[in-house]
Amino acid sequence: MKKTTPFPLGDSEEDNQRRFQHITEITILTVQLIVEFSKRVPGFDTLLREDQITLLKACSSEVMMLRGARKYDVKTDSIVFANNQPYTRDNYRSASVGDSADALFRFCRKMCQLRVDNAEYALLTAIVIFSERPCLVDPHKVERIQEYYIETLRMYSENHRPPGKNYFARLLSTLTELRTLGNMNAEMCFSLKVQNKKLPPFLAEIWDIQE
Repeated sequence: MKKTTPFPLGDSEEDNQRRFQHITEITILTVQLIVEFSKRVPGFDTLLREDQITLLKACSSEVMMLRGARKYDVKTDSIVFANNQPYTRDNYRSASVGDSADALFRFCRKMCQLRVDNAEYALLTAIVIFSERPCLVDPHKVERIQEYYIETLRMYSENHRPPGKNYFARLLSTLTELRTLGNMNAEMCFSLKVQNKKLPPFLAEIWDIQE
């Protein structure tokens, strides 16, 4: 893995800047993994290139939150990202990433309480990737692919979960929370722009942050 800036624990302005740089570097690594994973999801390569780009840009922050939940450790209340280092919500706050930390960690804890397994995480990720987004050239094709993954998740949850718990519906309800977290990420990026904290070009491009 590419070497990243160390995560300092001091309170100086330089330490704050280095923490922000560290988090953005880890975010780049994570989003790069998400892009590569998305390209390999069955059905993705059948889409128009324009729609592939639209979906990658729109889904990356939501899939990143889903990935964070999968890497959440309830005992330490921390998330382990691409560098295998645990990050607490205080780490997030100290890196100047806004007030989204509490919402993200609430989501992670909820997913942990639902005991979402790896297959369900993979299917939820596919459903997020093929979600309806603005400016799609062929939205009906994207919708058909998403319906396949939704039906697969329904069948899987019915076969692997106790009946009468509305587990499938509860899983689908997490998608609304993911969309909210994605919107919060967009607001945070705008806030950083106002504070003159520039995101690296890769993140600015994939999240459509205009200079």
